[in-house]
Order: sequence, then C-alpha cells, then structure tokens
Amino acid sequence: MRSPKSTVCVVEDREACEPSLKLLLASLGLHCPGMAINLFYPVANEEFLRWLSAYPQVRLQVGRLKNGYGWMKNGYGWNVKPQAIMQLLDAGFDEVIWIDSDVLVTRDIRPLFRALDSAVFVATEHTLAPERHDGTGLRAQSWQLSVGRILPAALNSAVLRVTRQHYGLMERWWELLQSDAYQSCQQKEWQKRPIHMLGDQDVLTALLTSVEFAQIPLKTLRRGKHIIQFDGVWGYTTAERMRNLLGDGPTFIHSCAGKPWMARWDSERLNHLREYLKMVYLDVSPYTLSSVRFSEGLGCDTSWMCAHYKLSSILRSLAMQHPALTGLPMAVFADIARLIKRGYESRFRQSWIPRVRRSHRAPLGRERVGADADIKHAPRYR
Repeated sequence: MRSPKSTVCVVEDREACEPSLKLLLASLGLHCPGMAINLFYPVANEEFLRWLSAYPQVRLQVGRLKNGYGWMKNGYGWNVKPQAIMQLLDAGFDEVIWIDSDVLVTRDIRPLFRALDSAVFVATEHTLAPERHDGTGLRAQSWQLSVGRILPAALNSAVLRVTRQHYGLMERWWELLQSDAYQSCQQKEWQKRPIHMLGDQDVLTALLTSVEFAQIPLKTLRRGKHIIQFDGVWGYTTAERMRNLLGDGPTFIHSCAGKPWMARWDSERLNHLREYLKMVYLDVSPYTLSSVRFSEGLGCDTSWMCAHYKLSSILRSLAMQHPALTGLPMAVFADIARLIKRGYESRFRQSWIPRVRRSHRAPLGRERVGADADIKHAPRYR
C-alpha cells in the first residue's frame, strides 16, 4: 500500500505574529526535513518571501480562504481551520496536520501520526482552565445535539490530524461556524460567550461528542506528554515539568496564554505585584526559552527572547535556560494558587450547566443551532 500523501497546514494573517510563524516554520524545517508544508499567509511581503526561500518544503498558497459569510478581504479570523483543511484534501492530500502559528516543535512530528489508521482523528487536550470541563456532553447538548460519548476534557485545536475519512466532519464543523448563532456570539467579548461558542474548538468538541460523529476513533495528544499548553496559571504544571526533566520532552509547545513576541514589557513592569509576576512567568515560558536557538535565523526582532526583569534573569541563570526547569519555582506557586481556586472552579462548572429545551420536531443530531439554549455566564479565572 502506498504511503498517505501528507502535509502540514499553517494559517496566519497577522503581520504582528510573523515572529511566531517563522519560529514554527524554522522548527519544522529543522526537525521534519522534507515534510510538505502548506502555508496560507496572505500578507506575506517581499522580505518574508526572501526568508521563506530557505525552506523549499513550504508552499505558499496564494488563493484566499473563505471565512464566515464570504470571502474575507482583510483577514481570516479564528474560524478558517475546516476550510483550509478541506481545501488541501480537495487538492489531493490524504492527511492534513494542522498546527497553530503560536506552536513550535521540538522533534520530528511524523512518528506521532505514522502508525495511525486513517479513521483516527487527532486533537489535543485542553488546558487546565475551568472551561476545559465538558460535563455530560455539555457542548453537544448546548448545540441541541444528541450526546453520543463523553470525553474526560474538552478538546483544544492547536494541533489536529485530519484525513479524507473526516471530510464530513469538516463540512459540518464549517457549517456550524457559519451559523447565525455562532457568528453573532463571536462579536461579543470572550467572557460573554456561552461555553459551546467560545471558539472553534468548542464547536469541534460538540460535534465529536455528538451521536453524529461519536463513531470516529479519537486520539488526544496529552498535555505535558505530547504538548505543553502554556496557559499561565492553567498550564505547564509542576508534575508536567518534572516528567519532562526526568524523561522525554513534548513534541509541541503552544504559547496559548500571552504572546511574548507582542508583549509590552516596559509598560507592564510598573503594574502591581500580580501583573508583575504574571509577566515574569511569561518571560520564563518554555516557548520563549525554546525559541532562543532559532533567533539568529529569523530575520526579525528577537529582543523579546531576552530576560526583561531581574527575577526572570535570575531564574534563567539558575536553571541554565532549561525550558522545564527555569519556571519550576513559579509553577509550584501557580499550582498552589490553582488548587486554592478549585472551589471557585467547581462553582464555575455549575454556572455553565445549560437549561436546554429540546425541539422535538428536529431530526436526530440536526436540531436547531443553540436557539433555545439558556446559558449562564461565568467569569474566566485568569
């Protein structure tokens, strides 16, 4: 049997995120030589194109993607994943591995997917944030979908593996992301959105827990083992760091809370103690420390990789810049704070329980999109 034709898919439309985009491409070039990469980056300028010429495995897609209600002239937004993936499947690829542009890789990613059957769908485990809970299929219920299975935690879409067998799932995902209900919620502040419409990954979780797609085998990349979900107090725990110190590190590092290449280090320095510690923790993030080795070849400002505070400089020196060890003392305190807030988190879960009035006339798995769901809102504890 022939090997499946596989590609990595990367999408970005913000020039401000070009440093992270270059980091992802450089890390893939180092660890996955020869692996096809399809990049959607409509704002690429001549300088970026010159830099990209050093990575012949990357093919820049010149065609634009659809988003929402039509062709976007000024950017893609958050919800283009199924559209980009389907476009590559239509182009002849059998397998598409989506990677967010704020992720970098630390080793060859291909062994994670090589032995998988084409029926297996891959996503990542959610962070430790309160919204990781999905209850008894909470997101599916909130979309008025019949629950077909329960997951231990909601899914994160930073890394996905999709094959031709999942084309129907991608179509349905795209359909819900275009719905009036979802599009309307995306105009609200994050804290005011219902849990099943926080973002595209919550819609994906709803679908994969529904009867319609419960038969799809699911592999979840584990937090700490396969991927670091650096989400401030909700990410990269003491236990995960110790595991990485004593064994192999993760394949992916995701900077999901705070973007160090965009942080306003000087202006944040004078804020109160809580904000100062938050910024120091970001300053010793495993993403930043793992980025340093690529600094000379990025062709852009890399000053954000340097220590910005005395405390972070001390922590870096004591740990010899090790990504897992450098932030360990702060991770201990973060874990303690998180455990103290567990009571609040329990109340958070209760506040997200929907009162769903099901439509008896709607066909199974195709009920009206969240029209009758009454969702209480709760603050994000971050």
